[in-house]
Amino acid sequence: MMEPAWLKEALFAGQTANGFKLGTALALGWFWSRVNGCRIAYRGVSMETIDFNDVLAVAEADASEIVLPDYVSYEPGRTCFYAVRCANRCGRIERTLASAVKVSIGDEGEIRIGGPNGVFGLAAVMQRNGKVEVVWTYSPLEQESNPFEVRVYGDEGTGGINYQEPIAIVPYKGRKFYRCERERPVNGRYRFVVRAADAEGNERESMRQAVVEVLDKSVEAIEIVGVGQM
Repeated sequence: MMEPAWLKEALFAGQTANGFKLGTALALGWFWSRVNGCRIAYRGVSMETIDFNDVLAVAEADASEIVLPDYVSYEPGRTCFYAVRCANRCGRIERTLASAVKVSIGDEGEIRIGGPNGVFGLAAVMQRNGKVEVVWTYSPLEQESNPFEVRVYGDEGTGGINYQEPIAIVPYKGRKFYRCERERPVNGRYRFVVRAADAEGNERESMRQAVVEVLDKSVEAIEIVGVGQM
């Protein structure tokens, strides 16, 4: 099993930044000074670039939170990914990404409250039964919060989407294709917006619209007048 670079650094150099945070520096890296193990926090600009060779902060094994050091910067508009892994008293560290979180900083330096991801594949079509069907897909990859429901908003043909009252609410049931049917409206152009919301009501404020044209026109049948020989 390959060990992180800081373990080898502590073993041969003893006093390193990572070794000091993990409690191995006093023992010159020869044994793990944290008898009960610990929880270790890491950071990166994306899930793929989290640096697991750089220990950001450490907490006790039974800690429910980790306080990051004061020198960690939080530039406005920046997004970072944090991961927490547990280590036992022998220094063995789990390899999971289950305890990972995405943090976005707003323009004023505050933590931006994020919601679920936006939907994709949004479309609205007329069905043969005369109803309007709105379809979309949701993927939870790198979402900021888990969706609880999906809200469908419409303009009722007025041209302005009413975001105060959804015309339909669809329960979230995982990564899949979703559909929502509406009774056939009168002639006109109708717009729909679909937003996923978490249990606290936070929405991904997507402005992407699906538009469908409703026309009360049918193709007239051809009448055969007669057949004769020329």
